[in-house]
Amino acid sequence: MKENIINLFFNEKTLQIFLNIEEGYAAKIRNKVGCMYSYVTMRLAQFEKAGLVTLQREGRINRYMLTEKGKKLKNDLERLISE
Repeated sequence: MKENIINLFFNEKTLQIFLNIEEGYAAKIRNKVGCMYSYVTMRLAQFEKAGLVTLQREGRINRYMLTEKGKKLKNDLERLISE
């Protein structure tokens, strides 16, 4: 599992997707990051499987939110990037 998470963040776009999850919706994240919607949803599903985000359905729309584990990882990543 640890190796899968490392591989998940090896791509710059994937990192940008994760760091922009506060946008909440895949379409908003896609617009901010500038990549394909299908790529964003694929990565969000992987983040969910890894326990980093939860999915909340709002009618036909899916809203993604960081779990406590995801919040900690995001803070750690932001700290590393800013150094």
